[in-house]
Amino acid sequence: MPTVRQATIDLLRHHGLNTWFGNPGSSELTLLEDFPSDFRYFLGLQEMVPTGMADGFSQVTGRPALLLVHTAPGLGNAMGALYNAHLNKTPLIVMAGNQRRTMQNQKTLLTNEDATLVPRPFVKWSAEPAIASEVPAVLTHAIHIAMSPPTGPVFVSLPMDDMAFELNDAQASEIEVVRNRKVTHAGGFHKDLAKKIAGRLSAAKSPAFVVHGDLEHAGAWEPVVKLAERAKAAVWTSPLPGLSGFPENHSLYQGLLPPGAGWISEELKGHDLVVVLGGPVFRYYPYIPGPYLPEGTSLIHITSDPDEAARAPVGDAYVADVRAAVEALLDEIPESSRPAPQARPDVPRPEWAKAPMSAADLWTAVGHAAPADALFITEAGSNEVPITSYVRPGAALSHMSAVGGGLGFGLPAAVGAQLGAPDRPVIALMGDGSMHYAITSLWTAAHYKIPLTIVVSSNDEYGVLKQFADIENAAAVPGLDLPQLNIVSTATSYGVDAHEATDTDQVTKLLGEGVADRDRPTLINVRTNKVKKIAPRLT
Repeated sequence: MPTVRQATIDLLRHHGLNTWFGNPGSSELTLLEDFPSDFRYFLGLQEMVPTGMADGFSQVTGRPALLLVHTAPGLGNAMGALYNAHLNKTPLIVMAGNQRRTMQNQKTLLTNEDATLVPRPFVKWSAEPAIASEVPAVLTHAIHIAMSPPTGPVFVSLPMDDMAFELNDAQASEIEVVRNRKVTHAGGFHKDLAKKIAGRLSAAKSPAFVVHGDLEHAGAWEPVVKLAERAKAAVWTSPLPGLSGFPENHSLYQGLLPPGAGWISEELKGHDLVVVLGGPVFRYYPYIPGPYLPEGTSLIHITSDPDEAARAPVGDAYVADVRAAVEALLDEIPESSRPAPQARPDVPRPEWAKAPMSAADLWTAVGHAAPADALFITEAGSNEVPITSYVRPGAALSHMSAVGGGLGFGLPAAVGAQLGAPDRPVIALMGDGSMHYAITSLWTAAHYKIPLTIVVSSNDEYGVLKQFADIENAAAVPGLDLPQLNIVSTATSYGVDAHEATDTDQVTKLLGEGVADRDRPTLINVRTNKVKKIAPRLT
C-alpha cells in the first residue's frame, strides 16, 4: 500500500513543486529520505536563506515555491524572511516537520506544540493534519489558498511519524481525486465601473498613476504601459513596491515615491487625480507630517487585496483583479489630447571617479554597464533611492526589492531569482550592512554554481539608520558604524570570485566580466562615501 510520504511526493510533483528550498532537521528526514531524482533541493545554511531564495524564485517564475524548514527553532529562524514574503504576496508553500504524535504530549525535544500559531501573522493559512491520512488533502488545500488572490505564504506542520503511515485503497482513491482537482480564479471588472473611472481619467487635467509590484505579478505590465500612454499620465512607483511595476526608462516614468506622507503629497502636487494600481495606499515610514494628498487632488485605488482597500486613509477603492481592471479601462478610455508630462532628465554618461566614490558615481557606472535584460535585486539601505535614479531597467521583472524592508532579503532572493531565470543576468545591488544578514547565501551560490553578480556599496555604516536618526532627532545612537568588514575576503572564503573595484572604470570592467561568467558567482566591492544628512527626498 502507498505511504503518506509517497502520496505527498506524488501530489507535489503533480503541482509542479519539484524544486525545494530548505535547511533540513531531524524531524524532516522522514520526508526527505530517498529524495526523487526528478526533484531539486537547494540548501541554505540557515532557514532565513532558503526562505529568501524561494521568495525570489517564486516571484520570477510566477509559480508557487516549496520551502522546507526545521520545526520550531528553524521556523523561528525563517520568520524574518517570511515577513518579507508575506508583504511581497509570494505564494510560498512552507512545510516543517514536528515531533512524533506519540511524543508530543511529553513535550519532548523539537515538539512544536502550537505549530499552526508560530508563523502567524505572516501566513495566509496554517494547519497540521488531524490524522496522518489527511496530509495530502491539507497540502492541496494549502496550495490552492496560497495561489488565491491576494496570493501569499501558507504553512503546514507535518509530524514526522505521519510519513510512514500506509493508506488503504479508499484513502488512496480520495487523495487521487483531491490531487487532480483544479481551482480557477476568473477575474473580471464591471463595464460600468470601467466607464466611470475612465470618465474621471479623461476629465482630469493632470492625472498620475502610482504603480506597485502586484501589477507585474498579475501580468499587467504591458496593459498598464498602454493605459498610461493613452492617458498621458505621469507614473511613479509606490514606496516599498517589491517590483517596480513600470519601465523605469520610460518617458512617463517619474521614479520611486519616498515613503513619507508629507513627501508624497509634495511629489504629487499639480496632479488633480491619482490612480493607484495594485498595492496599498501607501506604506509610510518614517513619520513625515503633511496631508496624504495635495489639496484638490482625488484618488482612485484598485487592488486585489480587500485589506489594502479597507485600511487606506484616502481615496475610493475598488477590489478586483488588477489586470482585468486595467484591460477594462483600456477598452473605455480614448487617447488623451493633453500634453504628456515632462520626462526625467537622462542619466549622464559615467565620469571617472576613484573610490571612495559617491552613490551617484557608482550607480551611474552600473546602470550604463549592465545589459538591457538584467534583473536587479536591490537591498542597499541609503542607496535605494539613488539606485532608482541612475539604474533604469526597461523590461518586466527587472527590479525587485523587499516590500517588508526586512533585511536579509537581497542575497537569498538574488540566488533564487537566478535559479528561476537562468537565461537572464541577475545583479544584486547590496549595502555592506544589509548583505551580512544572510551572508551564507554566498556559500549556496558558489556551491551550486549560480552565476549571479553582486555589487556592494561599502561605506562602513548603517547609512539609512543615520538618516532616520537625523529625521527623529536621535543623537549619539550606538551601533551604527561597521568598521573592518572585509567583504572580499569573506566572499572568497565561501568560494565566490570576489574583487575590490578602486574606480568606476574597474566597476564597469568587472561588472561586464561577472555577467559574462555563467559558471560561478561574482562579487564586486566598492568603497563609497558615508551618507550625508537626509535630504527632503531621501536622495
